[in-house]
Amino acid sequence: MRSCLLACLMVSSFAVAGGSGGVRVLPPTPTRLPASAPVQPGQAWVLTGTTADGEQFQTVLKLSADAPELDGAWTFRADRGVLLYDSAAQSVVALDLKEVASGGLALACVRVGRLSAGAGEGVLVSGTAPQVAARLEEAFAVASATPNPADLAAAITELRLGRCTLTPQK
Repeated sequence: MRSCLLACLMVSSFAVAGGSGGVRVLPPTPTRLPASAPVQPGQAWVLTGTTADGEQFQTVLKLSADAPELDGAWTFRADRGVLLYDSAAQSVVALDLKEVASGGLALACVRVGRLSAGAGEGVLVSGTAPQVAARLEEAFAVASATPNPADLAAAITELRLGRCTLTPQK
């Protein structure tokens, strides 16, 4: 599971940095998580989604109360996996890896854009841990390049990805 997590983190960092297609200068990231950040230790985030095959699910990731680690993005440990928050790239990735140990599916919800207090739609990757790691860059590309909901829906369908929503639990 650790190798899957590292692969997911590497792929997400690669995708957030702009892939291999050139250099993108991002503003400096603070060394401490700002109190105004939409993701904070101890929160719970509800991940609701529909896979490419039409399977619907809902899960809750309860973030640890420990301070997040900063390694390109803020890494919050959760009871079911991790949540990555990158303020510079305005992205959040929820990785639910809980079922992987028993042969179940890994889930990754990629959301790019301003995080508000409400729910935000994203792109879902589901499958085995290696399948999810292999498709994270593709999910970032779709989420980044298609802000229009109709275009996003068409791209998700064409690429056989799923849809997801991340909502902070109240």
